[in-house]
Amino acid sequence: MAEAQEISGSSRRFAGIEVPSDLTRTNFFFLYFNTMLMGMLMAVLAILQPAFLKDIIKVAPDFFGSINGLLMNINEIATLALVGLVGALSDRTGRKILAFLAFIVLGIFFYLLGESNGIASLLHVPVDFSAKICALLSFAPSRAAEFAEFSPGLFITYIIRLVIGIGLVLGYPQFITMVADYTYEKDRGKGMAMNGLMMGVAGILVYAAIAPIQKKTGVISVVHMVSAVALIGALFSWLFLKDRMPKISIETQGIGEILRTVRKNNALKAAYLIALVTRVDTVIVGTFMVSWAVSVADSYQLTSDAATQKAALPMIVMSITAFISFPFVGILLDKWGRIPTLLLSLSCAAAGMLMIAFSPSPFAPLIYAAVILGAFGMSGSIAGSNTLATDAAPKGMVGAVLGGVNTMQPLGILFFMALGGYLFDRMGPGWAFALKGIASLSLVIWLFIIKKQLKPSSEIHKK
Repeated sequence: MAEAQEISGSSRRFAGIEVPSDLTRTNFFFLYFNTMLMGMLMAVLAILQPAFLKDIIKVAPDFFGSINGLLMNINEIATLALVGLVGALSDRTGRKILAFLAFIVLGIFFYLLGESNGIASLLHVPVDFSAKICALLSFAPSRAAEFAEFSPGLFITYIIRLVIGIGLVLGYPQFITMVADYTYEKDRGKGMAMNGLMMGVAGILVYAAIAPIQKKTGVISVVHMVSAVALIGALFSWLFLKDRMPKISIETQGIGEILRTVRKNNALKAAYLIALVTRVDTVIVGTFMVSWAVSVADSYQLTSDAATQKAALPMIVMSITAFISFPFVGILLDKWGRIPTLLLSLSCAAAGMLMIAFSPSPFAPLIYAAVILGAFGMSGSIAGSNTLATDAAPKGMVGAVLGGVNTMQPLGILFFMALGGYLFDRMGPGWAFALKGIASLSLVIWLFIIKKQLKPSSEIHKK
Protein backbone atom coordinates (compact mmCIF):
# COMPACT_ATOMS: atom_id res chain seq x y z
CA MET A 1 0.00 0.00 0.00
CA ALA A 2 2.85 2.38 0.84
CA GLU A 3 4.42 1.65 -2.53
CA ALA A 4 1.16 2.43 -4.31
CA GLN A 5 0.84 5.74 -2.47
CA GLU A 6 4.40 6.68 -3.37
CA ILE A 7 3.87 5.78 -7.02
CA SER A 8 0.82 7.98 -7.28
CA GLY A 9 2.85 10.99 -6.12
CA SER A 10 5.75 10.51 -8.54
CA SER A 11 5.84 11.29 -12.26
CA ARG A 12 9.58 11.27 -12.94
CA ARG A 13 10.82 8.52 -15.22
CA PHE A 14 14.17 7.17 -16.41
CA ALA A 15 14.09 5.12 -19.63
CA GLY A 16 10.41 4.43 -18.99
CA ILE A 17 11.03 3.38 -15.37
CA GLU A 18 9.31 5.27 -12.55
CA VAL A 19 11.83 7.08 -10.31
CA PRO A 20 10.90 6.84 -6.61
CA SER A 21 10.63 10.12 -4.72
CA ASP A 22 13.74 9.37 -2.62
CA LEU A 23 15.92 8.78 -5.71
CA THR A 24 17.02 10.90 -8.67
CA ARG A 25 17.54 10.27 -12.36
CA THR A 26 21.25 10.67 -11.63
CA ASN A 27 21.09 7.67 -9.27
CA PHE A 28 19.48 5.63 -12.04
CA PHE A 29 21.93 6.80 -14.70
CA PHE A 30 24.97 5.80 -12.66
CA LEU A 31 23.36 2.54 -11.55
CA TYR A 32 23.28 1.51 -15.21
CA PHE A 33 26.52 3.26 -16.21
CA ASN A 34 28.38 1.45 -13.44
CA THR A 35 26.68 -1.78 -14.51
CA MET A 36 28.28 -1.23 -17.91
CA LEU A 37 31.71 -0.58 -16.32
CA MET A 38 31.43 -3.76 -14.26
CA GLY A 39 30.36 -5.65 -17.38
CA MET A 40 33.47 -4.41 -19.19
CA LEU A 41 35.68 -5.65 -16.36
CA MET A 42 34.02 -9.06 -16.62
CA ALA A 43 34.21 -9.30 -20.42
CA VAL A 44 37.71 -7.92 -20.93
CA LEU A 45 39.39 -10.97 -19.43
CA ALA A 46 38.43 -13.07 -22.44
CA ILE A 47 40.53 -10.90 -24.78
CA LEU A 48 43.20 -9.74 -22.34
CA GLN A 49 44.13 -13.04 -20.74
CA PRO A 50 45.39 -15.10 -23.74
CA ALA A 51 47.73 -12.34 -24.92
CA PHE A 52 48.90 -11.74 -21.36
CA LEU A 53 49.79 -15.40 -20.90
CA LYS A 54 51.58 -15.59 -24.24
CA ASP A 55 53.43 -12.24 -24.31
CA ILE A 56 54.02 -11.42 -20.64
CA ILE A 57 54.09 -14.70 -18.70
CA LYS A 58 55.41 -16.54 -21.78
CA VAL A 59 53.52 -19.75 -21.09
CA ALA A 60 54.70 -22.79 -23.06
CA PRO A 61 52.36 -23.62 -25.99
CA ASP A 62 51.83 -27.20 -24.74
CA PHE A 63 50.06 -25.92 -21.62
CA PHE A 64 48.41 -22.79 -22.99
CA GLY A 65 44.90 -24.25 -23.22
CA SER A 66 44.80 -25.79 -19.75
CA ILE A 67 46.22 -22.68 -18.09
CA ASN A 68 43.90 -20.30 -19.92
CA GLY A 69 40.92 -22.53 -19.19
CA LEU A 70 41.75 -22.77 -15.49
CA LEU A 71 42.12 -19.01 -15.18
CA MET A 72 38.70 -18.50 -16.77
CA ASN A 73 37.18 -21.17 -14.50
CA ILE A 74 38.42 -19.30 -11.44
CA ASN A 75 35.49 -16.92 -11.98
CA GLU A 76 33.04 -19.81 -11.80
CA ILE A 77 34.75 -21.23 -8.71
CA ALA A 78 34.64 -17.86 -6.94
CA THR A 79 31.03 -17.33 -7.98
CA LEU A 80 29.92 -20.73 -6.77
CA ALA A 81 31.73 -20.32 -3.45
CA LEU A 82 30.82 -16.74 -2.63
CA VAL A 83 27.92 -15.24 -4.54
CA GLY A 84 25.24 -16.51 -2.15
CA LEU A 85 27.17 -15.22 0.86
CA VAL A 86 27.79 -11.88 -0.85
CA GLY A 87 24.07 -11.54 -1.53
CA ALA A 88 23.21 -12.16 2.12
CA LEU A 89 25.98 -9.76 3.21
CA SER A 90 24.54 -7.01 1.02
CA ASP A 91 21.24 -7.25 2.90
CA ARG A 92 23.14 -6.31 6.07
CA THR A 93 25.77 -3.82 4.86
CA GLY A 94 24.04 -2.26 1.87
CA ARG A 95 24.80 -2.60 -1.83
CA LYS A 96 26.75 0.65 -2.35
CA ILE A 97 29.68 -0.15 -0.03
CA LEU A 98 30.19 -3.59 -1.59
CA ALA A 99 30.08 -2.17 -5.14
CA PHE A 100 32.61 0.50 -4.12
CA LEU A 101 34.94 -2.05 -2.51
CA ALA A 102 34.62 -4.34 -5.54
CA PHE A 103 35.77 -1.60 -7.92
CA ILE A 104 38.67 -0.73 -5.60
CA VAL A 105 39.80 -4.38 -5.41
CA LEU A 106 39.53 -4.73 -9.19
CA GLY A 107 41.40 -1.47 -9.84
CA ILE A 108 44.31 -2.53 -7.62
CA PHE A 109 44.55 -6.15 -8.70
CA PHE A 110 44.14 -5.57 -12.43
CA TYR A 111 47.17 -3.27 -12.14
CA LEU A 112 49.05 -5.88 -10.10
CA LEU A 113 48.22 -8.51 -12.74
CA GLY A 114 50.44 -6.65 -15.17
CA GLU A 115 53.25 -6.78 -12.61
CA SER A 116 53.03 -10.54 -11.94
CA ASN A 117 56.58 -11.31 -13.08
CA GLY A 118 57.99 -8.40 -11.09
CA ILE A 119 56.09 -9.42 -7.96
CA ALA A 120 57.37 -12.99 -8.32
CA SER A 121 60.95 -11.67 -8.51
CA LEU A 122 60.43 -9.31 -5.58
CA LEU A 123 59.01 -12.11 -3.40
CA HIS A 124 61.65 -14.60 -4.59
CA VAL A 125 59.01 -17.22 -5.41
CA PRO A 126 60.86 -20.58 -5.47
CA VAL A 127 61.00 -22.02 -8.97
CA ASP A 128 60.71 -25.66 -7.86
CA PHE A 129 57.71 -24.96 -5.64
CA SER A 130 55.84 -22.84 -8.21
CA ALA A 131 56.60 -25.30 -11.03
CA LYS A 132 55.14 -28.21 -9.05
CA ILE A 133 52.00 -26.26 -8.12
CA CYS A 134 51.42 -24.93 -11.65
CA ALA A 135 52.03 -28.36 -13.23
CA LEU A 136 49.58 -29.95 -10.80
CA LEU A 137 46.92 -27.35 -11.67
CA SER A 138 47.41 -28.23 -15.35
CA PHE A 139 47.02 -31.97 -14.57
CA ALA A 140 50.63 -32.56 -15.62
CA PRO A 141 52.53 -33.17 -12.34
CA SER A 142 55.12 -35.31 -14.09
CA ARG A 143 56.10 -32.42 -16.36
CA ALA A 144 56.89 -29.86 -13.66
CA ALA A 145 60.34 -29.21 -15.13
CA GLU A 146 58.71 -27.75 -18.25
CA PHE A 147 56.98 -25.10 -16.10
CA ALA A 148 60.16 -23.89 -14.45
CA GLU A 149 60.89 -21.06 -16.88
CA PHE A 150 57.55 -19.26 -16.42
CA SER A 151 56.07 -20.75 -13.24
CA PRO A 152 56.94 -17.99 -10.71
CA GLY A 153 55.04 -15.36 -12.69
CA LEU A 154 52.23 -17.80 -13.41
CA PHE A 155 51.92 -18.72 -9.73
CA ILE A 156 51.45 -15.04 -8.83
CA THR A 157 49.01 -14.69 -11.74
CA TYR A 158 46.84 -17.47 -10.30
CA ILE A 159 46.68 -15.72 -6.93
CA ILE A 160 45.91 -12.30 -8.43
CA ARG A 161 43.34 -13.78 -10.81
CA LEU A 162 41.55 -15.39 -7.85
CA VAL A 163 41.33 -12.02 -6.12
CA ILE A 164 40.00 -10.47 -9.34
CA GLY A 165 37.37 -13.22 -9.42
CA ILE A 166 36.40 -12.39 -5.85
CA GLY A 167 36.18 -8.71 -6.78
CA LEU A 168 33.84 -9.48 -9.65
CA VAL A 169 31.62 -11.65 -7.44
CA LEU A 170 31.60 -8.88 -4.83
CA GLY A 171 30.51 -6.32 -7.42
CA TYR A 172 28.23 -7.48 -10.20
CA PRO A 173 25.40 -8.92 -8.03
CA GLN A 174 24.99 -5.52 -6.34
CA PHE A 175 23.83 -3.91 -9.56
CA ILE A 176 21.18 -6.57 -10.10
CA THR A 177 19.98 -6.21 -6.50
CA MET A 178 19.97 -2.39 -6.72
CA VAL A 179 17.65 -2.65 -9.72
CA ALA A 180 15.31 -4.59 -7.45
CA ASP A 181 15.68 -1.92 -4.74
CA TYR A 182 15.21 1.02 -7.12
CA THR A 183 12.19 -0.19 -9.09
CA TYR A 184 8.53 -0.69 -8.35
CA GLU A 185 7.03 -4.02 -9.29
CA LYS A 186 5.20 -2.57 -12.30
CA ASP A 187 8.53 -1.44 -13.87
CA ARG A 188 10.84 -4.14 -12.56
CA GLY A 189 10.88 -6.11 -15.79
CA LYS A 190 12.12 -3.05 -17.69
CA GLY A 191 14.65 -2.40 -14.94
CA MET A 192 16.10 -5.91 -15.12
CA ALA A 193 16.10 -5.81 -18.92
CA MET A 194 18.05 -2.54 -18.79
CA ASN A 195 20.64 -4.31 -16.62
CA GLY A 196 21.03 -6.98 -19.31
CA LEU A 197 21.17 -4.30 -22.01
CA MET A 198 24.06 -2.49 -20.31
CA MET A 199 25.96 -5.76 -19.91
CA GLY A 200 25.47 -6.21 -23.65
CA VAL A 201 26.82 -2.71 -24.32
CA ALA A 202 29.83 -3.61 -22.17
CA GLY A 203 30.59 -6.66 -24.30
CA ILE A 204 30.27 -4.70 -27.52
CA LEU A 205 32.62 -1.97 -26.23
CA VAL A 206 35.21 -4.55 -25.15
CA TYR A 207 35.26 -6.34 -28.51
CA ALA A 208 34.81 -3.26 -30.70
CA ALA A 209 37.05 -0.77 -28.86
CA ILE A 210 39.39 -2.39 -26.34
CA ALA A 211 40.41 -5.32 -28.58
CA PRO A 212 41.70 -2.98 -31.34
CA ILE A 213 43.49 -0.85 -28.72
CA GLN A 214 45.23 -3.96 -27.40
CA LYS A 215 46.27 -4.88 -30.93
CA LYS A 216 47.86 -1.44 -31.40
CA THR A 217 49.38 -0.66 -28.00
CA GLY A 218 49.90 -4.02 -26.32
CA VAL A 219 48.40 -5.95 -23.47
CA ILE A 220 50.01 -4.03 -20.59
CA SER A 221 48.49 -0.74 -21.76
CA VAL A 222 45.08 -2.41 -21.70
CA VAL A 223 45.75 -3.76 -18.19
CA HIS A 224 46.45 -0.19 -17.03
CA MET A 225 43.38 1.11 -18.86
CA VAL A 226 41.16 -1.51 -17.25
CA SER A 227 42.57 -0.65 -13.83
CA ALA A 228 41.67 2.99 -14.44
CA VAL A 229 38.13 2.03 -15.52
CA ALA A 230 37.68 0.15 -12.23
CA LEU A 231 38.84 3.12 -10.16
CA ILE A 232 36.49 5.41 -12.08
CA GLY A 233 33.70 2.96 -11.24
CA ALA A 234 34.66 3.19 -7.56
CA LEU A 235 34.50 7.00 -7.66
CA PHE A 236 31.13 7.04 -9.42
CA SER A 237 29.74 4.44 -7.03
CA TRP A 238 30.74 6.49 -4.00
CA LEU A 239 29.45 9.79 -5.37
CA PHE A 240 26.31 8.86 -7.28
CA LEU A 241 24.86 5.57 -6.02
CA LYS A 242 22.41 5.51 -3.13
CA ASP A 243 21.24 2.56 -1.08
CA ARG A 244 17.48 2.11 -0.99
CA MET A 245 17.17 -0.86 1.31
CA PRO A 246 13.91 -2.45 2.47
CA LYS A 247 13.11 -1.46 6.05
CA ILE A 248 12.20 -5.03 7.01
CA SER A 249 15.14 -6.85 8.59
CA ILE A 250 15.61 -10.61 8.73
CA GLU A 251 18.28 -11.69 11.17
CA THR A 252 19.06 -15.15 9.78
CA GLN A 253 19.98 -15.20 6.11
CA GLY A 254 22.28 -18.18 5.85
CA ILE A 255 22.05 -20.86 3.20
CA GLY A 256 19.56 -22.78 5.32
CA GLU A 257 17.21 -19.79 5.50
CA ILE A 258 17.42 -19.25 1.74
CA LEU A 259 16.69 -22.92 1.04
CA ARG A 260 13.71 -22.91 3.42
CA THR A 261 12.35 -19.80 1.71
CA VAL A 262 12.75 -21.32 -1.77
CA ARG A 263 11.13 -24.62 -0.74
CA LYS A 264 7.98 -22.80 0.41
CA ASN A 265 7.65 -20.66 -2.71
CA ASN A 266 6.95 -22.02 -6.21
CA ALA A 267 7.84 -18.69 -7.82
CA LEU A 268 11.31 -18.84 -6.30
CA LYS A 269 11.67 -22.50 -7.30
CA ALA A 270 10.82 -21.49 -10.87
CA ALA A 271 13.29 -18.58 -10.86
CA TYR A 272 16.11 -20.79 -9.53
CA LEU A 273 15.47 -23.63 -12.00
CA ILE A 274 15.22 -21.22 -14.94
CA ALA A 275 18.56 -19.66 -13.96
CA LEU A 276 20.12 -23.11 -13.55
CA VAL A 277 19.05 -24.26 -17.02
CA THR A 278 19.21 -21.14 -19.21
CA ARG A 279 22.18 -19.06 -18.04
CA VAL A 280 24.58 -21.55 -19.56
CA ASP A 281 23.13 -21.17 -23.07
CA THR A 282 25.79 -18.80 -24.43
CA VAL A 283 28.60 -20.92 -22.99
CA ILE A 284 27.12 -24.12 -24.44
CA VAL A 285 26.63 -22.65 -27.91
CA GLY A 286 30.02 -20.93 -27.97
CA THR A 287 31.99 -23.91 -26.70
CA PHE A 288 30.36 -26.77 -28.57
CA MET A 289 29.69 -24.87 -31.81
CA VAL A 290 33.41 -24.14 -32.23
CA SER A 291 34.33 -27.68 -31.14
CA TRP A 292 31.89 -29.11 -33.68
CA ALA A 293 33.21 -26.86 -36.44
CA VAL A 294 36.86 -27.73 -35.77
CA SER A 295 36.08 -31.46 -35.55
CA VAL A 296 34.57 -31.48 -39.08
CA ALA A 297 36.86 -28.85 -40.62
CA ASP A 298 38.70 -31.36 -42.81
CA SER A 299 35.43 -32.51 -44.39
CA TYR A 300 34.78 -28.94 -45.57
CA GLN A 301 38.37 -28.32 -46.69
CA LEU A 302 38.85 -25.78 -43.90
CA THR A 303 41.75 -25.22 -41.54
CA SER A 304 41.00 -25.20 -37.81
CA ASP A 305 41.44 -21.40 -37.69
CA ALA A 306 39.08 -20.90 -40.64
CA ALA A 307 36.50 -23.23 -39.11
CA THR A 308 36.74 -21.39 -35.79
CA GLN A 309 36.21 -18.03 -37.48
CA LYS A 310 33.23 -19.36 -39.45
CA ALA A 311 31.68 -20.86 -36.30
CA ALA A 312 32.09 -17.53 -34.50
CA LEU A 313 29.69 -15.78 -36.91
CA PRO A 314 26.54 -17.27 -35.33
CA MET A 315 27.84 -16.14 -31.93
CA ILE A 316 28.04 -12.57 -33.19
CA VAL A 317 24.46 -12.85 -34.44
CA MET A 318 23.43 -14.30 -31.08
CA SER A 319 25.07 -11.43 -29.16
CA ILE A 320 23.48 -8.73 -31.31
CA THR A 321 20.05 -10.39 -31.11
CA ALA A 322 20.28 -10.67 -27.32
CA PHE A 323 21.25 -7.00 -27.11
CA ILE A 324 18.26 -5.95 -29.22
CA SER A 325 15.89 -8.29 -27.35
CA PHE A 326 16.33 -6.95 -23.83
CA PRO A 327 14.15 -3.79 -24.24
CA PHE A 328 11.32 -5.85 -25.74
CA VAL A 329 11.65 -8.42 -22.98
CA GLY A 330 11.37 -5.71 -20.35
CA ILE A 331 8.14 -4.41 -21.86
CA LEU A 332 6.69 -7.92 -22.12
CA LEU A 333 7.53 -8.71 -18.49
CA ASP A 334 5.73 -5.62 -17.24
CA LYS A 335 2.81 -5.47 -19.68
CA TRP A 336 2.12 -9.13 -20.52
CA GLY A 337 3.30 -10.69 -17.26
CA ARG A 338 6.23 -12.63 -15.81
CA ILE A 339 4.98 -16.18 -16.42
CA PRO A 340 3.69 -15.72 -20.01
CA THR A 341 6.98 -14.02 -20.95
CA LEU A 342 9.01 -16.78 -19.33
CA LEU A 343 6.97 -19.48 -21.07
CA LEU A 344 7.61 -17.77 -24.42
CA SER A 345 11.30 -17.26 -23.64
CA LEU A 346 11.88 -20.85 -22.51
CA SER A 347 10.04 -22.16 -25.58
CA CYS A 348 12.28 -20.08 -27.86
CA ALA A 349 15.40 -21.23 -25.98
CA ALA A 350 14.33 -24.88 -26.29
CA ALA A 351 13.47 -24.50 -29.99
CA GLY A 352 16.82 -22.85 -30.72
CA MET A 353 18.83 -25.60 -29.06
CA LEU A 354 16.83 -28.39 -30.68
CA MET A 355 17.23 -26.75 -34.11
CA ILE A 356 21.01 -26.76 -33.63
CA ALA A 357 20.83 -30.39 -32.50
CA PHE A 358 19.08 -31.38 -35.75
CA SER A 359 21.23 -29.18 -38.00
CA PRO A 360 23.20 -31.19 -40.58
CA SER A 361 26.38 -29.19 -39.90
CA PRO A 362 27.68 -26.29 -37.79
CA PHE A 363 27.77 -24.15 -40.96
CA ALA A 364 24.17 -24.72 -42.10
CA PRO A 365 21.84 -21.68 -42.52
CA LEU A 366 19.53 -23.29 -39.95
CA ILE A 367 22.09 -22.39 -37.27
CA TYR A 368 21.42 -18.66 -37.73
CA ALA A 369 17.68 -19.05 -37.23
CA ALA A 370 18.41 -21.20 -34.19
CA VAL A 371 20.71 -18.69 -32.48
CA ILE A 372 18.24 -15.84 -33.08
CA LEU A 373 15.53 -17.82 -31.29
CA GLY A 374 17.99 -18.87 -28.61
CA ALA A 375 19.19 -15.30 -28.02
CA PHE A 376 15.67 -14.01 -27.45
CA GLY A 377 14.97 -16.97 -25.16
CA MET A 378 18.13 -16.36 -23.16
CA SER A 379 17.39 -12.63 -22.74
CA GLY A 380 13.85 -13.30 -21.55
CA SER A 381 14.97 -16.04 -19.20
CA ILE A 382 17.71 -13.94 -17.58
CA ALA A 383 15.59 -10.82 -17.05
CA GLY A 384 12.51 -12.90 -16.24
CA SER A 385 14.14 -15.08 -13.58
CA ASN A 386 15.68 -12.02 -11.89
CA THR A 387 12.33 -10.23 -11.92
CA LEU A 388 10.36 -13.23 -10.69
CA ALA A 389 12.84 -13.86 -7.87
CA THR A 390 12.74 -10.22 -6.79
CA ASP A 391 8.94 -10.16 -6.78
CA ALA A 392 8.77 -13.33 -4.68
CA ALA A 393 11.62 -12.59 -2.24
CA PRO A 394 10.82 -11.56 1.34
CA LYS A 395 11.62 -7.86 1.61
CA GLY A 396 14.64 -8.26 3.85
CA MET A 397 16.14 -11.07 1.76
CA VAL A 398 16.27 -9.67 -1.77
CA GLY A 399 20.07 -9.69 -1.88
CA ALA A 400 20.29 -13.19 -0.43
CA VAL A 401 17.65 -14.57 -2.79
CA LEU A 402 19.26 -12.99 -5.86
CA GLY A 403 22.62 -14.29 -4.65
CA GLY A 404 21.09 -17.76 -4.76
CA VAL A 405 19.83 -17.12 -8.29
CA ASN A 406 23.34 -16.11 -9.36
CA THR A 407 24.73 -19.29 -7.78
CA MET A 408 22.69 -21.30 -10.26
CA GLN A 409 24.86 -20.14 -13.18
CA PRO A 410 28.13 -21.87 -12.20
CA LEU A 411 26.18 -24.96 -11.12
CA GLY A 412 24.52 -25.06 -14.53
CA ILE A 413 27.83 -24.56 -16.31
CA LEU A 414 29.48 -27.38 -14.39
CA PHE A 415 26.60 -29.80 -15.03
CA PHE A 416 25.73 -29.05 -18.65
CA MET A 417 29.35 -28.64 -19.78
CA ALA A 418 30.37 -31.95 -18.20
CA LEU A 419 27.39 -33.99 -19.41
CA GLY A 420 27.22 -32.14 -22.73
CA GLY A 421 30.90 -32.85 -23.39
CA TYR A 422 30.39 -36.52 -22.62
CA LEU A 423 27.42 -36.73 -25.01
CA PHE A 424 29.37 -34.76 -27.65
CA ASP A 425 32.16 -37.36 -27.63
CA ARG A 426 30.05 -40.51 -27.22
CA MET A 427 26.84 -39.81 -29.18
CA GLY A 428 27.67 -36.93 -31.51
CA PRO A 429 27.82 -33.10 -31.37
CA GLY A 430 24.06 -32.61 -31.71
CA TRP A 431 23.42 -34.31 -28.37
CA ALA A 432 25.19 -31.56 -26.42
CA PHE A 433 22.58 -29.11 -27.73
CA ALA A 434 19.71 -31.60 -27.49
CA LEU A 435 20.42 -31.97 -23.75
CA LYS A 436 19.91 -28.23 -23.26
CA GLY A 437 16.85 -28.15 -25.50
CA ILE A 438 15.19 -31.02 -23.62
CA ALA A 439 15.98 -29.37 -20.26
CA SER A 440 14.41 -26.06 -21.36
CA LEU A 441 11.38 -27.84 -22.84
CA SER A 442 10.89 -29.74 -19.57
CA LEU A 443 10.87 -26.42 -17.73
CA VAL A 444 8.19 -25.10 -20.12
CA ILE A 445 5.96 -28.08 -19.34
CA TRP A 446 6.54 -27.83 -15.58
CA LEU A 447 5.99 -24.07 -15.50
CA PHE A 448 2.78 -24.43 -17.51
CA ILE A 449 1.50 -27.06 -15.06
CA ILE A 450 2.19 -24.97 -11.93
CA LYS A 451 1.41 -21.49 -13.31
CA LYS A 452 -1.95 -21.34 -11.52
CA GLN A 453 -0.13 -21.95 -8.24
CA LEU A 454 2.05 -18.86 -8.74
CA LYS A 455 0.30 -16.12 -6.81
CA PRO A 456 0.74 -12.43 -7.63
CA SER A 457 3.76 -11.15 -5.74
CA SER A 458 1.57 -8.86 -3.64
CA GLU A 459 0.01 -11.99 -2.12
CA ILE A 460 3.10 -14.17 -1.78
CA HIS A 461 4.14 -12.87 1.64
CA LYS A 462 0.68 -12.03 2.95
CA LYS A 463 0.12 -13.63 6.31
